[in-house]
Amino acid sequence: MSDQPARSKRDQNCSGALEGSMRAFARIIGGCLAALAGLMVLDARSVAAAGEGLPLSDAWVPAAPEVGRDIPLLLTIKNETSAPEALMRVRCPIANFSERHTVDRGEGAPAMRSIPNIPVPAGSTLVLLPTAYHVMLLQTREPLEPGKRFTCTIVFQKAGSIETEVEVRQFP
Repeated sequence: MSDQPARSKRDQNCSGALEGSMRAFARIIGGCLAALAGLMVLDARSVAAAGEGLPLSDAWVPAAPEVGRDIPLLLTIKNETSAPEALMRVRCPIANFSERHTVDRGEGAPAMRSIPNIPVPAGSTLVLLPTAYHVMLLQTREPLEPGKRFTCTIVFQKAGSIETEVEVRQFP
C-alpha cells in the first residue's frame, strides 16, 4: 500500500482540468511568440525598405589639420519615399559629438542655431550646406587631411541608421 492517501475522484478531475488548462496556455503563449517573431522580421524588412528609399551621396567634410576643431558634415539626402523623414543624429569616429544646425538670417549677420532634427520632406532632395541645414562634427579627434575617408552613421527617425562614406576635401 502507498503512504499517500487515495485521491478523490474530484481531485483527479481538477488535476486533469488543470493540466489541460496549462497545455492550452502553453499553446497560446507559443502562438503569441511565433506572431511576435513574425512582426520582428516584418519590421526589419520595412526598415530596410525605408533605408533603400533614402539614398545618401556626396558626403564630405573640409580638411582640418588641427585636432579639436568643429567642422561641418555636408551631404545630399534624397527622400524617394512618400513620407517625410527627419535626420535625428550622426555618429562619426573622427568627432566627439555632433549637432544639427540651421542658419538664421534674421536681423544682422547670419547665425547658426542648434535644432533637434533636420526635416527631409517626402519626394525631395536636401543638400546640407554650411549656409543652410548642416551637421556640425564637434571636437575632431585627429587631423583630417584631404583624401582621407571614414564612415559615419546617419540616424533617421523612420529609416533608422544608414552608414555612409565621408571624404575629407580641401574647402573651396
